[in-house]
Amino acid sequence: MALAAVLLVLTLAPLLLILRKDPADYRAFKSLTDTRARQRRIRIWTLKSFLLYGFGSLVALAILGRFPALIIFPPEFQRLSNFFAALVPIQSSAMTGFFIGFGAALACSLIVGILLARRKNKKQARKPVVLGDISPLLPRNWAETAHAALLSLNAGFSEELYFRLLLPLLLAILIGHAVPAFVLAALIFGLAHIYQGAIGVIATTIIGLLLTLIYLFSGSIWAAMAIHAFIDLTGLVIRPSISRIFARKQPA
Repeated sequence: MALAAVLLVLTLAPLLLILRKDPADYRAFKSLTDTRARQRRIRIWTLKSFLLYGFGSLVALAILGRFPALIIFPPEFQRLSNFFAALVPIQSSAMTGFFIGFGAALACSLIVGILLARRKNKKQARKPVVLGDISPLLPRNWAETAHAALLSLNAGFSEELYFRLLLPLLLAILIGHAVPAFVLAALIFGLAHIYQGAIGVIATTIIGLLLTLIYLFSGSIWAAMAIHAFIDLTGLVIRPSISRIFARKQPA
């Protein structure tokens, strides 16, 4: 338990320092107009996120002797996973179908919404509805789109590795229960997006809880990573790209 406590402090400390700076950094990002400056800032964010959440989690898991947790479901979470499995029995084939259906439904809803919006007059077109202050992150050209894709993929891998595996695992070892461990991890996940404002914090906290359920139901952190990355890619890459393509086709 002492090792888990030390690792918890070592992984939370830099996160708290970053959270203090994020709102100011994001305000500065909003004022950037040069695309090269915007791309550079996104690269920095992606690298910082990978080092803190991704690489840092891998190192911490190795030190803790729990590196196999990347593949083998941790026993600390098994009781909670069994509880949900008993409530809603899901076979592996049904789970696969759920993931496919979830992704298809999300993609179709976004695409249909864009198609309907593009049929309207430019003056009547509405801005895309977003949860939280993420509009400044939407790419303005294809170079920024590539950076947004890298940011999204890294978020899916690194943030799930930290907020759905390492952090709950350390908390479960110290607290002795998985439920408060996952709830605290989801709350911290929401606070990690404080730069998006209060609505963004609430939305990401809820998303964090949903990703937790996906992890517990599937027993695979990689499933949660895939869903997380797909959500980010849809919002930051797929939807803006389709909007840009249709905007070009509209008559002046």
